Amino acid sequence: MIVLSALVMVTSACKKEDFLNKKPDNKLVVPKTLADFQAILDNDSEMNGIPYGEGLVPHLGETGADNYFLLDETYNSSINNPLYRNYYLWSKDVNTSDPVPDWNRPYQCVFYANVVLDGLIRLDARQQNTETFNAVKGSALFYRAHAFYQLAQVFAPPYLESTASAVPGIALRLSADVGEKIMRPTLRASYNQIINDLLTAKNLLSTENSIKERPSKQAAFALLARTYLAMMQYDKAYVFADSCLQLKSSLSDYNALNPDNFYSFAGSDVKEQEIIFTSMMIGPDFEIPVNIFQAKADPALYASYSDDDLRKTIFFAPGYPSGFRFKGSYLGLDSHFAGIATDEVLLIRAEAAARINKVQAAVDDINRLLVKRWKKDKVYPQFSTSNAGQALDFILQERRKELVFRGLRWTDLRRLNLEGRNIKIERNVNGVTYTLMPNEKKYTYPIPLQVIGFNSGMSQNLRD
Repeated sequence: MIVLSALVMVTSACKKEDFLNKKPDNKLVVPKTLADFQAILDNDSEMNGIPYGEGLVPHLGETGADNYFLLDETYNSSINNPLYRNYYLWSKDVNTSDPVPDWNRPYQCVFYANVVLDGLIRLDARQQNTETFNAVKGSALFYRAHAFYQLAQVFAPPYLESTASAVPGIALRLSADVGEKIMRPTLRASYNQIINDLLTAKNLLSTENSIKERPSKQAAFALLARTYLAMMQYDKAYVFADSCLQLKSSLSDYNALNPDNFYSFAGSDVKEQEIIFTSMMIGPDFEIPVNIFQAKADPALYASYSDDDLRKTIFFAPGYPSGFRFKGSYLGLDSHFAGIATDEVLLIRAEAAARINKVQAAVDDINRLLVKRWKKDKVYPQFSTSNAGQALDFILQERRKELVFRGLRWTDLRRLNLEGRNIKIERNVNGVTYTLMPNEKKYTYPIPLQVIGFNSGMSQNLRD
């Protein structure tokens, strides 16, 4: 039996705003038409975390990564929640009894997607508009896969082909029935579910979508490319990144932006030019360490941008009382954009090309991106090499600089350390140095205590 306590709707619901916003009437029904199901998926606050929602993409990865640091005075006076302090310092006993939005928000999205998928089973597809039916089903599958992917980056170990069948993945909720027993299948099974959802979705969705909060075939290709990148299956990452870019590959010219704007992308054309799918990182709670008013850009990262690289002033501004704050969210707000954009997909294709020895293709892609990030009155220094290793190293440097604060660095650290890049992170707080070593078990966050408490048979992630 599907429990719909969170989805009680009025009988007169027919439009998105009516279906989602009206207060319940005395006569209540459950959603049962394609219009009802589309309205559920159009609840951007729950399915995308925007525009003024609590976010969807976990901030845990970005919080644990090396793109930023906190001043002692910020840590001591502003980060008062023990949970967030634990996250920042990679504490062994990070768990508290508090709710964990990074778990709850994505699984809430999964619940809504499953409500739609369960409801579609009860419809006779032959009596429905085929295009609309396919769009609703494909969208629900995409949203579920997207949420599962995000959860796997923080609550499951990094994917390694040789061990994926022997380690636990994430809890796969495949029904809206809250009585469904929750267990953790293997990591391989978890990623297979993500991939299968997306492979089905790509055949059901329209090629492109002007409403960037809604999924599209292009978004499914892009998320497949991202997933295979996380799995270190670079040949497949290349194929799906290329398929995505064949549909649309436009880039914004950063020369058109005003570096003096408080939020660089407010009012820009980046939504039309680059964004493929819009989603927001959980926040912007002022106590979250990666809040733009708290986090200071890592000095080495900031120094790595050339003075002729527009990203240096488009992404960053002087912070208070020192350091540099991030202002380059594609949302044009203080909230972090954590969706999918063509610059990321271009970087996936470039990296994958270098790894499968398509060196010139990799070089062409990275130059195509960087020329759009360079001051137009300065000559862009074209990158050139015939060496795959040199191309890969350069592309990885630019990947970090381009995709800063998008919730992607944690996954990159996990996979790059698995291949031996030996990236160590240090935090200095109140005179004490804290270190996260490569491939530590702390790269996987614990399942929230509340979840374990209600599911006694569920295995916990070890931290040492």
